[in-house]
Amino acid sequence: MRLLILPLFFLLAPSLMAQPMAADTVRPVSGSAEFDAARTRLDQRGLRVLGAWGAANLLVSGIATGQTDGSAHYFHQMNVGWGAVNLALAAIGYQAARLAGRAPTATRSAVVKGQLRTENLYLFNAGLDVAYLATGLYLLEKSRNPTASGPPERWRGYGQSLLLRGGFLLLFDGVQYSAHHRHGARQLYPLLSCLRFGPGAVAVTIPLGGQRLFAGSIPE
Repeated sequence: MRLLILPLFFLLAPSLMAQPMAADTVRPVSGSAEFDAARTRLDQRGLRVLGAWGAANLLVSGIATGQTDGSAHYFHQMNVGWGAVNLALAAIGYQAARLAGRAPTATRSAVVKGQLRTENLYLFNAGLDVAYLATGLYLLEKSRNPTASGPPERWRGYGQSLLLRGGFLLLFDGVQYSAHHRHGARQLYPLLSCLRFGPGAVAVTIPLGGQRLFAGSIPE
């Protein structure tokens, strides 16, 4: 069961870890808070989708579990467990994202670290989702093995459920990663290409006609 929850923990980690950071080497600046707030809203949107998915699984499969037998019964049984975990973690993560949205103005270093951490975690989740799909295929194959322990209907139902979970989460993480990457590409990454390093300071240069997100220099 811990292995089932692990990918969902990393899924919510961007929100759970998005806490205020001390401004030790960098001063709060205009623009960084707005960018970080928009990133938090993207996480909140995704967590609402995850919560709705979990609630739908609880409702539909909760009813169907008592009305089906064979592999369909085990399929809905697994869905109920997944739905409960998804709904609980989505609620916790959404509350954490709301608290993070009320944080003081973020620093440049915190914005960059938060953006990269979020994108990397969604990519990491996508890799774990592929492992879900592989496990589901393994269980389906196990259900066809007459020497396997346990009823084949159980392995078939559990395998089908894992394929559904893995497919949904892979789509979910892919959409979330794409949304965050576009957000950074529009507003943050152009800034990073304008950084210039010198003795004792890091300066931001704005090309003619460019859009200014942050201004000034970053003391080391």
